[in-house]
Amino acid sequence: MRHSATRCEPSPGSDLADRRAAFRTDSPTSPRGRLITAFVECVEEKGYAATTLGDIVAAARVSRSTFYEHFTNKEHCFVESVHTGIAVLAQRIGEALRALPREADARARIACVIVNFCEAVAEEPHFARMVLVESARVERAANAVRVLALDQFTETYRHFHARARAADPTVPAVPAELIALIPDAICERTRRVILTEGAHAVPASAPLFIAFATAVLGLN
Repeated sequence: MRHSATRCEPSPGSDLADRRAAFRTDSPTSPRGRLITAFVECVEEKGYAATTLGDIVAAARVSRSTFYEHFTNKEHCFVESVHTGIAVLAQRIGEALRALPREADARARIACVIVNFCEAVAEEPHFARMVLVESARVERAANAVRVLALDQFTETYRHFHARARAADPTVPAVPAELIALIPDAICERTRRVILTEGAHAVPASAPLFIAFATAVLGLN
């Protein structure tokens, strides 16, 4: 895939990689960081449609002119908020993968990805809702970002499956379309848990997700 063996990242030249690099250097206390945080909190409280520019700048304690220095409009802020949420998730998973022993097998790496995904959702519930719930509802551009993130997860699972087959020829081949269903299914169930029980309940699903992913990939 377009990753190293221990990273859950897109190719170095991709737009998403650039945004993640920007996220790492953008302080949450900067005006832009405060605006994104305020926007996410306002959407969590009121919903996207009901959130106004006035709500955002008041919560961030900045002026409207400061808002327009960073974003074209509310929709642009929404898309960038989804990018930030995905960057938070990707950074968490990437750090966890890099901390694994070099000899960790595909099963261990898949479990690492899934456990850290679930824990990140629980620890960043506002951003998780933005990425998994709101982006699918209100903004085509933001949903496209979400789909891109799902594609990166697909590549991650495909890569780990290829590593497992290289190490063990008895691991069966799996169609690409079937591998793509893994992040789709995990994210859809996560979305349902967020809506019905809350983000705090998502980590309890990690064993189920791991069992599902390893079964699909023939790694049981």
